[in-house]
Amino acid sequence: MAPSTPLVSPSRYFRRHDRPSLTVATGVVFAQAIGVSVAMWLFLQRVIAHVDAPPEEKARVQGALFGVLVGVFVAIFVGWLLVAAILHLFVWLAGSQRGFGTTLAVAGEAELPGIILLPLTAVGLLTLLGQAPSEPAAFTDFFERATSFSSPVLLASSLLGTLWTAALQGFGLAEAHDLPVEKMLALAFVVGIVGFLLNLI
Repeated sequence: MAPSTPLVSPSRYFRRHDRPSLTVATGVVFAQAIGVSVAMWLFLQRVIAHVDAPPEEKARVQGALFGVLVGVFVAIFVGWLLVAAILHLFVWLAGSQRGFGTTLAVAGEAELPGIILLPLTAVGLLTLLGQAPSEPAAFTDFFERATSFSSPVLLASSLLGTLWTAALQGFGLAEAHDLPVEKMLALAFVVGIVGFLLNLI
C-alpha cells in the first residue's frame, strides 16, 4: 500500500500517480505558516507579560506584534516560492521537461517535517522565557535573538527540520522529474544547508 505521507518512504510516496500535488503542498505550507504564527504569538504574549510598562505601552507593543506575525506568515510562503525557484533552476539545467509547478509541489509537500517538529520548536521558545526583558526598549533585541535560534533546542529543531526536508525534496525531485536521486539529494541538501546558515546570520 502506498504511504499517505512522504515522511518515512518519500520515493514510494512521490511515485504515486497523484503526487506531487500542488493542492496538498499549499495546504502543508499554509498549516505550517499558521502553526508557526500561533506558536510565535503565544510565545510573545508570555514575553510581553514580563515587560514592566504602563498598559498603553503594552497595548502599543501588542499592535506591533500583529504586524510581526503577518510578516512571519508571509515569509513562510515567500520562502517556499524562493526555495522552489532555486531548486527548479537546477532541475531544469539537469534536463527535466516538467514545469515549475511540479517542483513547487514537491518543495511544499516536503515542508511536512516543519509541522511535525513544531512542538519541539515551541519547547525551544519556552526555554527563552527566562531571558525575557522587563524593559520595553530591550524587547526588539530579545525578539531578534529569539528568531535567530539562540536556544540550543531551537537550533537542533531547525537543523533536524532542514535535513529532513532536504531528504524529502531530494527523493521527491528525483521521482517527479525522473532524475538521478543522488544528484537531487545533493542539490536539496546544499540548498537546505545554505538556507540554514543564512538564517543564523
